[in-house]
Amino acid sequence: MILSRIGFKRAAAAALAIACGTSVTQAADDAYTFSAGVDATSHFISFGADVWGGGDEYSPFSAKSTAFGYGTLTAAFSDQLSGFVNIWSDLNDNVDSAIGGPIQEVDFNVGLAYTVDKFTIGVAHNYWLYAGDNENAVELSIGFNDADMISEGFALNPSLLIHWRYDGQGAQDESGVVQLGVKPAWTFAKESEYPITLAVPAAVALFTDSYQGGDSGFAYANIGLSASVPLKFIPEKFGAWSASASATFWYTPDDAIPGNPEESFVVTALSVGFSY
Repeated sequence: MILSRIGFKRAAAAALAIACGTSVTQAADDAYTFSAGVDATSHFISFGADVWGGGDEYSPFSAKSTAFGYGTLTAAFSDQLSGFVNIWSDLNDNVDSAIGGPIQEVDFNVGLAYTVDKFTIGVAHNYWLYAGDNENAVELSIGFNDADMISEGFALNPSLLIHWRYDGQGAQDESGVVQLGVKPAWTFAKESEYPITLAVPAAVALFTDSYQGGDSGFAYANIGLSASVPLKFIPEKFGAWSASASATFWYTPDDAIPGNPEESFVVTALSVGFSY
């Protein structure tokens, strides 16, 4: 799964289901869940900003590509309440690191999620360390479980994320992002040992107070296609492993994000991870 910065910030169900690789209900069954993984990706996208200037590059191993490494511990306090602690890192040699070696950034994220009926409400704090300084933000997320409401076996998985940067670095001011998203998914060959899950995530966002140095208002839109499969050949004692591949089209208007080399581009990624 892809855990870029836009990876935490994803609706409470998403803030735990995506960031932690599990749902609140699943976590309640096991009390504690640990997940970790690595993503090789063509771009590092942070709320629409093309951090390393990948532009038209589309290979996850191109000149401006990067890799993300993460580890997340999820704890279920009850059937309704869960929490997580996450460490995420950006790994490449695109520039000399202020942290050391290939580590360009280390993010520390903590949060809680509470489920009420079909809604999951999450709160989180982000501490991002990069470029010799840090950035701090808080988030509110809401996820809605619409499974089987439209048709049997189908769900749009709508989500709302409100991200507020209260302490930036350099020229960054206090400002925020409001993002609406959906992530419909379909699983094929469910009875086989290697079922394939296809997902079509999409999102649209607004900036307040010139979040990325441009105008406020419409910020970006994206739509993607991902395919994932469990790696059942790995013994269960080593956890539940999976691999995925994805491609996502981004539109980031110049007036909202003037620093991007291209307004439109495609981000690709290859990922492998496990939960235990």
